[in-house]
Amino acid sequence: MTTNIKLMVVFGKMAHALQENLSKNLEELGMPFSLYPILAYLNEVERAKTQKLGEVAVISSGTITHTVNKLLKLTYVEKIQDEQDKRIFWIQITKEGKKRFEAVHSKHMEYLDELLKEFTEEDKVALIELMKRFGKGITRTSELKGE
Repeated sequence: MTTNIKLMVVFGKMAHALQENLSKNLEELGMPFSLYPILAYLNEVERAKTQKLGEVAVISSGTITHTVNKLLKLTYVEKIQDEQDKRIFWIQITKEGKKRFEAVHSKHMEYLDELLKEFTEEDKVALIELMKRFGKGITRTSELKGE
């Protein structure tokens, strides 16, 4: 087996295991995996347009609409009409949403710390840089192929 194939196999297994474990931990904390990145983003920026939330969560426009509706129903977010352009609506995190996110986030970060305890900060920074380079290579190759 070539090094490239080994790399793809290991990377694929790692990505699957990571998502599965993070998802399971969030579910145990009472938060669906799909809601977490949206609440994390809104917790930082306060409000955003639906399209931006879809980009952040890496989900389609149809799925983000369903996900935002779920957040609205849970009262974790509210829809606010733009004052200048009445056609635009902002999704804004509520006090309840902030409270729920912060409760889950602190425990989820403890879990993530446990998963990454074998790595030094330098290891983590190096891995981030390698993954960025890998991602840029994928993007560049896709663009060259016209995808």
